[in-house]
Amino acid sequence: MIREYVLSKTVEETVGILNRNNGKAMVIAGGTDLAVDLRAETVDVEVLVDVTRIEGDGFHDIVFDGGYVIMGAGVTMAEIAANERIRASVPSLAKATGSVGSVQIRNAATVAGNIVKAQPAADSSVMLSALGAEITIYGTNGLRDVQVRDAHIAVGQSVIDPRKEVVTKIKFNEPQKNQGASFVRISQRKALATPIINVGAMISVNNEKIEWARIFMAPVGPRPMRATDAEDFLIGKPLLESVFKEAGALAVNNARPLTHLVWGSKEYKLALLPTLVARALKEAVDEIKAKGGM
Repeated sequence: MIREYVLSKTVEETVGILNRNNGKAMVIAGGTDLAVDLRAETVDVEVLVDVTRIEGDGFHDIVFDGGYVIMGAGVTMAEIAANERIRASVPSLAKATGSVGSVQIRNAATVAGNIVKAQPAADSSVMLSALGAEITIYGTNGLRDVQVRDAHIAVGQSVIDPRKEVVTKIKFNEPQKNQGASFVRISQRKALATPIINVGAMISVNNEKIEWARIFMAPVGPRPMRATDAEDFLIGKPLLESVFKEAGALAVNNARPLTHLVWGSKEYKLALLPTLVARALKEAVDEIKAKGGM
């Protein structure tokens, strides 16, 4: 039962409150997932530490600095999706964050909270993994950095313990002129629907050949799954649709989907996946062409 609701002003104060309550306190930001858990009484917590009033340290800012995109942990999905610089430089991230839930949910939900919640189909986590993003976490032992792709331990469990620590920022390299990223998604309806399949991809091109690729896909496993077989195949390959199709076929090797009564059978997802991966790769190339990167 909740006995106290605290509005924290700094990350240090937040961690101090968490420590004093010995696992009975928990961080809350947008609360779009936690509120559901509290109503269902699936979470045992006595103190909620609200971090939406934290001041300074860029906690609520989106900054482009020194070739990096740095987003404070308090930034909402809606703020990222609407940010003009994000939309111009990383439109795939604007698309991914703009796909989450409803307008009301995006106005409250944060990307940091989405990562902490560690749901395998999380649109923002899939795209941030493809972008090579890392999160900075503050706890009693100070700061540590973790790659978003390594943040998921299991379904609903991340490396961040909201009873002991707090995310402070998310950071990734701003895509260069010869780099493109894309996010594709298929769901039963346009809003308020968990994706049947989503794919985040990023590629780097040199002399019209692929230098490297990062491809993440969900929900086809307990976490966003990396299509390593497809990535390895793409290195040094020309920018041909036949190559993208073959990479899509190879992506199935790293997928472990389960059958779901609402979101489709394992066989259905495996049939969709190659097409979506190929589409994501083509859209990433189209982005590079639009930027004049080749």
